[in-house]
Amino acid sequence: MRQMVHLIHDDRGGVGFNLLWVCFIIIFLIPFFWDVGSVHYARRFAGTGADGASLAAAQEYARHLQYVPAWNGIWYGQCPHECTPQQVVLRYRGLPAFGAPPGIGYGQAQQYAALNRDELTAYSSWPQFAGRTVHGVPIPWIVVYVETLRPVHTAYGPIYGRDFEAPNRAKAVAYLWRWHSWPRRCNKWCTTYDFTFEWKITLDKAR
Repeated sequence: MRQMVHLIHDDRGGVGFNLLWVCFIIIFLIPFFWDVGSVHYARRFAGTGADGASLAAAQEYARHLQYVPAWNGIWYGQCPHECTPQQVVLRYRGLPAFGAPPGIGYGQAQQYAALNRDELTAYSSWPQFAGRTVHGVPIPWIVVYVETLRPVHTAYGPIYGRDFEAPNRAKAVAYLWRWHSWPRRCNKWCTTYDFTFEWKITLDKAR
């Protein structure tokens, strides 16, 4: 009986047992902290894919509207049908890209979202008139809006019973930065005009 009581009150090895228990808890919690960090990391950097997708699409519109033909990037007036600068600009504004068809930028947006490990979930593009004119003819911006999702891979996904995703959205604008025009004599009755158009892109709004 005395030996049994002595064994019950003997605390030798208790520190080792407690240390083993603490190590078990730490090992169990490491994947949990990893999951929390993964979610916060994904939310912080999910915007990269959205920004890249919108900018890539807007860049594609700008490339179409820059209009760089074989003649040193000059948009030539047509003789003798366009005898005012407004007529030349109106023909320029008739380019299909000014209608902002999604087919121009969607592929680029999807590609850049994928490069940043995001999934493109929504895409829209539209022209927006913002007061910029060329010889009195309004020239719209081309606005691109995208939404993306970034999947988050977690260690305890089956335990949570759900998948985590980091959503994001972005808007980019292609806008006419500057232009130049100069007259060119067609004949004694008509003087047409030649133009150069330079486009830029930015996030959220044109400066």
